[in-house]
Amino acid sequence: MKPTIVIGSTDADFCLFARHILRQTGFETLLTTSANEAIAAARTVGVRGVVIDGRVANSVSACGSLKGDTTTAGLKVIALVEANSARQYADFLNAGADESFVRPISPDHLLRALHSLSSQSGASQDRLSCGDIEMHVLARRVWRHGVELHLPRLEFAILLHLLKDPGRIYLRHELASAAWPAGVFVDPKTINVHIGRLRETLTAVAPTDPIRTVRGVGYGLVATGWSETEVPSNAP
Repeated sequence: MKPTIVIGSTDADFCLFARHILRQTGFETLLTTSANEAIAAARTVGVRGVVIDGRVANSVSACGSLKGDTTTAGLKVIALVEANSARQYADFLNAGADESFVRPISPDHLLRALHSLSSQSGASQDRLSCGDIEMHVLARRVWRHGVELHLPRLEFAILLHLLKDPGRIYLRHELASAAWPAGVFVDPKTINVHIGRLRETLTAVAPTDPIRTVRGVGYGLVATGWSETEVPSNAP
C-alpha cells in the first residue's frame, strides 16, 4: 500500500498541484476541505502525514487535535501559512506542527518534508545544499555559485541549521540553540546581526539574496531564483 497524505485546503489549485506532485513521487492523497474532514481522514489506514492550509477554518485547533490524539500523534503535520501571518505561524508550532512553511511553497520543499517520513535517519548528512549554496559539513567548507566562502563559526552553524530544511522559517531562538552552547542567553538582536553578516557574505559572490526574512518570526533559505512574493530583506 502506498503511503497516503491528507491535504486539508479550500484552494482547489493548490490541492490539484499537491496531488499531482505527490502521486508522481509515490504518494496517494486524500483531499479534504474542512478541519473536521482532515482529522477524520487522518485516522484512515495508511495515512503518513497531513498538509493543512492555514486558511481552513479551525486549522490550528485541528493540528492540536491531531497531535493530542494517540491514534494520530505520530503523523507528520505540515502547516502552510501566509507570509503576513506571523502569529498563525507561531500558533501552529505551539499546536505541535512538525513543519510550518510560508506560502508559496515550492514543490521541492514540500516533497523534501514529506519524503522525510520514509527516510528519516539519525545520521547527519555530510553534504547539504540549497540552490547554488553547497556545504560539506565534516570538512567545514561552504561554496556559493562555485566560489568558496570563509565563514566564522557562528555564521557557519547558523547556515548549517538553515540548510537542514530549506524553505522552513526558523525562529530566532531555534537558531540560537543551534549555534550557541546550551545555557547561554542570546538576545534576538544578536541573531539579527549574525544573519546580516551571513547575508553580506552570501551576496558578495552572487546578487540574489537567499535568506528569507519573515518579520517578527525568523529566517529561512530559499533556492536561488525562487522569488514569488519574497519578503523584503534588505535588513535582518
